[in-house]
Amino acid sequence: MNKLILGVSATLLATGLFGSVSAIAQASNTQAQSGVNSTLIAQAGDQALIQQNRGLLLQNGQTARNIATKVGAAVSNSETPSGGNPLQVNQQLILQNRATFMSIAKKVGATVPNVPGPGGGDLATQNHELLLGNRQIVRAIAQKLGVQLPAPPQLSGNMVQQNNQLLLGNRNALQAIAGKVGAAVAPAQ
Repeated sequence: MNKLILGVSATLLATGLFGSVSAIAQASNTQAQSGVNSTLIAQAGDQALIQQNRGLLLQNGQTARNIATKVGAAVSNSETPSGGNPLQVNQQLILQNRATFMSIAKKVGATVPNVPGPGGGDLATQNHELLLGNRQIVRAIAQKLGVQLPAPPQLSGNMVQQNNQLLLGNRNALQAIAGKVGAAVAPAQ
């Protein structure tokens, strides 16, 4: 009888242990899948925001060209970049916009601070640094023209989110400048 009880106990113990191991393995697998899903969702969100940033870059560039035309600043009609890495395309647009901003600043006599060019770090970081510089140029133009702008908001989130915040701020500033000089504001892209 003792052997029977011992055998049943051993069987229950083994089944319980294997069941626990199986449950632990399933929980770990679910957590791993959840982590992967969260990462994929975040990357998809960043991709959507990168696309939105491109639209803002195009809109800001057109508004800046309209301002440049109104104030008589030279504007290059560079072709819109396309294809390839979305961050590289955005960087080309950032640099095109910077050239227009610099032309406007020169024409209106705005004092432009020394702003960094591209280089160093990954593309998102480079774009961020370029956009910080562009914000300074746009704010200098607004100041020279007597356009009152609110203080720039504190940036938050990851680099792509911060870039979006910078672009939205520039859009608002450019709209105010366009209103001051009588230039058309470009529609959303």
